[in-house]
Amino acid sequence: MRIFGISPRYTHGPVVKTGPTAGMNRSRNLNGQWHAKRSDTGIKRK
Repeated sequence: MRIFGISPRYTHGPVVKTGPTAGMNRSRNLNGQWHAKRSDTGIKRK
């Protein structure tokens, strides 16, 4: 069950290791799953 309004920081969510939001906690999708990293991370833009 999803409780809206409570930050993942307080619910001890997984910590982001790399990227622009490193050190922050991951947020959840609307279905309650943790947000995954993008599939194109680490690939340079053309």
